Amino acid sequence: MNARQLQYVITLAEVCNFSQAAEKLKISQPALSKQIIALENELGIKLFDRGPTPLSLTPAGEFFVEKAKRLLFEEENLLKTMDRYKNGESGTLTIGIAPFRSLYVMPQIVSKVKEKFPDIKIVLKEHGLAHLQKGLSEGRYDFAIMNLPVDETDFEVIPLEADSIVLAVPNRLLQLIETEKISEKSGLVDLADCKRLPFVVVGQSQEMRKLFEKLCAKANIEPNIFVEVTGVTTAREMVREGIAATLLPKQFLQKEAKSADITLFDLKQTEYSRQPAIVLRRGQFVSKYAEFVMELLKSE
Repeated sequence: MNARQLQYVITLAEVCNFSQAAEKLKISQPALSKQIIALENELGIKLFDRGPTPLSLTPAGEFFVEKAKRLLFEEENLLKTMDRYKNGESGTLTIGIAPFRSLYVMPQIVSKVKEKFPDIKIVLKEHGLAHLQKGLSEGRYDFAIMNLPVDETDFEVIPLEADSIVLAVPNRLLQLIETEKISEKSGLVDLADCKRLPFVVVGQSQEMRKLFEKLCAKANIEPNIFVEVTGVTTAREMVREGIAATLLPKQFLQKEAKSADITLFDLKQTEYSRQPAIVLRRGQFVSKYAEFVMELLKSE
């Protein structure tokens, strides 16, 4: 039994005449009759009473037609739904990403994706590096955004724009920087000229704190740590309030770059080498909306 036979029975039941049904189905009458008989033999029951004119459905035939119509309707809906998945109009997009990066990367991305694909569901799985790698290996994500290096034996890697660190200083504290030493040619600030600045830093176990200490050591200064906080968002707010300066990725401070109350400086100390990338399992299926997000990320 197949969908074509179901349609043959439904059409024959509608017109109650083999010749008219065959014409409507654009097949020969003998071919239609052969298909109906084959189906009845397969089922072991008559669907049509061929005695009266016009022919009529048996009770079993009436039940069969009712269910056949429902099956064909469900098949049509299934095919339409699959077309929506194929065209990127439906589905779920699951992205693995570090919470910190998600904070400043994903809001704009999600907005653009929902504008183009309003019916897809977006799930952001925010975890640390080890958890992201495990999730990728187990196929939990369409892709992940994580820092290199990554073992490329099993994963495909698409590098993104490297993160760059800047010094964010409230304008009210600018006088504490030895600005006359800023290179007019490069515009770079040496942390050695910022020893009077009060700094807000994150906890000692965090990557940004380790980087801060490394850069200060390279500049040979003992930084004036004014306040220690748990998260980078709090550190950013401290800068906004004019309390202290901090080091953060430039991408995280996009809005602050246009602020009249905060000045961002590139650093002479340039040991920051965090390289983010899109990472996915080799050979993994990539949906149209996943492709769209990856292109957005590459163009950011």
